[in-house]
Amino acid sequence: MPFTAGRTARLSLTLSHPSPPQAPIGIGSTPALAAAIRRTHKRMEIPGSMRALLRHNPVVQMYHVSSGQGQNSIESEAHSAAHMLMAVADRLRRLRGAYGAWRHFDTCAYFDLTEPQSDRLVQISERVTMVHVVFYADALLPSFQIAEAFWQEDFRPRYLDLRTHLRQGSEPAGPVLAFAERSQPQMLAHWQRLQAVIRATRALLDNEIGFWAANGSSDERARWRWAWASEPAPGIDAGLLPPLAQTPTLTLAIDFPLPTYRQPGRRRRLMEQNERGTRRHRSGE
Repeated sequence: MPFTAGRTARLSLTLSHPSPPQAPIGIGSTPALAAAIRRTHKRMEIPGSMRALLRHNPVVQMYHVSSGQGQNSIESEAHSAAHMLMAVADRLRRLRGAYGAWRHFDTCAYFDLTEPQSDRLVQISERVTMVHVVFYADALLPSFQIAEAFWQEDFRPRYLDLRTHLRQGSEPAGPVLAFAERSQPQMLAHWQRLQAVIRATRALLDNEIGFWAANGSSDERARWRWAWASEPAPGIDAGLLPPLAQTPTLTLAIDFPLPTYRQPGRRRRLMEQNERGTRRHRSGE
């Protein structure tokens, strides 16, 4: 139920006590942002927005996405995003062959990112025999950066201010109106535009095998499934609380074999293999 001035009394009965502090949330994708919106009422540490990070630390041209202008701004941003995604997908494809050439892989050098950018955009995890790489492309969209920054800098602070007034029993009319008439409608508009841009981008890439080969949307949604296991913040507009399955993302991900010399236990496995070969040789004599 969205906040309106006429629902103040009812809302004052539904507000729950704040949750314990949570670990920082790295908001790098649309599912992550949707999870954060659902948990607007929770205590959490939040890293700075992507827009703030890039303000004095812009990405190189390869990752630049135009925000577009005028009536066709969504289509313009989608076309620019599709071009960026194909370049990233190609770099991910080539990473399969390049990874083993680095004794200590340099993520920043390979992806041409600064360390703060790399920390936000790329996640590399080595498993026993495989490497898993995720690239959070949503965070490069201007529409994402605007929506994420607005949630951090306006929507969430005004929501928490409203909760404080309701909890203390003080006059809530001002905070209710500020949230209901400005913050929430603007947050909804930013969110709807972001979803429209992502869907338009995916439509443009519908026949691009290189993009779909690196499509990591299902895994990214699964990573945030836990946030849908509990009730969302009370008073948030239903348009800001989509089902997880309907939350689009442009997150990219690939898996490839970990170079043999980097695999843990390699020496032990080689010794066991040699011993088995020796035993077979002796038994055949």
